[in-house]
Amino acid sequence: MLQKIIVSNCATSMFFELLEKENFDYIKSLNNEKFNINYNDHIDLSVLKIDDDIYIESSVFDYYSKYLSEFNLKKVDVSNFKNGEMVLNIAKNKKYFFHNEKFTTKEIFEKLKLNREYLKINQGYANCSMICFENHIITSDEGVYKTLKAENIDVELVTNEGIILNGYKNGFIGGTCGFVSDDILLFYGDVTKYRDYDIIKRVADEENVKILYPKGEAFVDLGGIVSLWR
Repeated sequence: MLQKIIVSNCATSMFFELLEKENFDYIKSLNNEKFNINYNDHIDLSVLKIDDDIYIESSVFDYYSKYLSEFNLKKVDVSNFKNGEMVLNIAKNKKYFFHNEKFTTKEIFEKLKLNREYLKINQGYANCSMICFENHIITSDEGVYKTLKAENIDVELVTNEGIILNGYKNGFIGGTCGFVSDDILLFYGDVTKYRDYDIIKRVADEENVKILYPKGEAFVDLGGIVSLWR
């Protein structure tokens, strides 16, 4: 079966060549005009998959629904939130979800609580800031790191330096990649160029996860990749 994923439309041609080579079935993101122009291509602001449901921000719902008819789709309007960009930007693995309940809808929060334990963090851009392996968390946010350490979560702190994000000095580690299956972590750029690559490689090896990336490309934050089968 082809792995079906949603990725940023701003990724490089070499990245898309890698997807073709690895036989991924991919959807390119549609810019969400409600969000900041520097990163409105980031898919993890507009789409969130929770088990059998896919939550899609209302402005881009019609676009994605054309490609995702086999899924249970739910439209989410973020207009009533002070910062709607945070509503769907939730970090999770099979055991936990990381967010602040005030930044998302009651329906989404309750859906996540059905199968996961809630760990409250202050960072609204949770998925941007974290890579959630099954037994380890990697974060580039010091506040998240301290919170998870206090909860005895196995967490590693990495730098934001060297992560390219349009319009900003640095990006965030969670926006550089995404799990496309339980054992494959896909990056938009060449993660070996990153200063804390050794930490990512060590954790991935411990978790038996393969790292996939286009060689030689800049290490960029284009928003967390969304897998539709994970």
